[in-house]
Amino acid sequence: MDLAGEKQSKKSKCKQEEDQPENRIDSLPHEIFINIVSRLPITSLIQFRFVSRASQILSNDPLLGDLHLSRTTKNNPCLIFHCDYPIQNQLYFVELPDHDDHQKEIVREIHTPFSASMPEFYVVGSCNGLLCLSNLLFDGSLSVYNPFTRKHKELPKSIKCEEQKVMFGFGFHPVAKEYKVVKIIYFGNVYNVYNRPWRYRFRNLEFPNSEAQILSLSSNTWRSIGEVPYQLKRSSEALVNGRLHWVTYQGVLGPIIVSFDLADEQFREVPGAGSGFLARCNFYLVVLGGCLSAVVPFSFGRLEIWVLKEYDVKESWIKEYSFESYMPRVVNQDLERNYGIWKNVVNTRIVRVLCLLKNGKILLEYRGGNLVSYDPKSKIFENMMFQGMPNLCQIVVHVGSLNWIDISTDS
Repeated sequence: MDLAGEKQSKKSKCKQEEDQPENRIDSLPHEIFINIVSRLPITSLIQFRFVSRASQILSNDPLLGDLHLSRTTKNNPCLIFHCDYPIQNQLYFVELPDHDDHQKEIVREIHTPFSASMPEFYVVGSCNGLLCLSNLLFDGSLSVYNPFTRKHKELPKSIKCEEQKVMFGFGFHPVAKEYKVVKIIYFGNVYNVYNRPWRYRFRNLEFPNSEAQILSLSSNTWRSIGEVPYQLKRSSEALVNGRLHWVTYQGVLGPIIVSFDLADEQFREVPGAGSGFLARCNFYLVVLGGCLSAVVPFSFGRLEIWVLKEYDVKESWIKEYSFESYMPRVVNQDLERNYGIWKNVVNTRIVRVLCLLKNGKILLEYRGGNLVSYDPKSKIFENMMFQGMPNLCQIVVHVGSLNWIDISTDS
């Protein structure tokens, strides 16, 4: 073959290669392509967005986001570490593997693009891959943030009074298909405050009046739904069946569980008559296996966990788990000294139940920054350590997703 013919042959070959897809997977049918990609963990899925132009377009397909979220909720969640020392302004995460070899997992830092406007914040809640954050330093403003896609949106401010206590809730109703933020405000008795001597002005301040405000992320406007019929002490503890849940106390009647339905926006009491844990005054709520669960702590870290197997059926409360005290190996000696006092304190939350893992083990967080898994079958505790795990942090159980909401800019 002469030189001219060889050059022409090379040009034809190059032209054929250019006409071929950039990647063989890009040539698959759209539905099959999405089915394959939706099985990736969130960190791999984020990296996939930068492989090609086609993958970037695909990553914005709502079908991919929904399918990936539905698959992810059936696997182990990821953990977000919100550091609270020296200030509450940094997030880290680790993906929990489905296998038991967790020591190879590395804790990575999460970029916070809102750090200038929100230098210190509190995590109100996590839902379907979205975090709701409250500004701690200024006016208590709220933001919604996806820590993996880095999309964030500051929500409009609501009316703020001089003396008030505020509790929050954040969640999604699967039937109404709406994300909502609930802001519960208790107003202080200002007259009594300013008629006291200055040094006693804020001691035992009463908060007799209340108001519940709701913000639907689809409308992006706050509206009042009136007074709150219960005295709630902290932000919502559990989201189940589109309902936020709190534990509160009704005088001599003892503790009760209160729910708030994000669809009809009504407060109700969760039936629990006859359940043994209601005799205790220090239980708290978590979600285990999609069910509302009550964790009853006893002295020195012993726990009982009651699970509501069928929602709204009081007879379905079952004592599902019970295990004795366990003292994890403290890795950081400074933490051991700092937290040494809590080891012998009765009625202090030494251990916090985080979630139920895919293998049936229960993930626990012990004070001092220790993660422990407990196997109910073998009754074996195991310390869990990750490379780069921060000290002194709040742990948030989170589902990594591409999820986002088209929030209106109207306020």
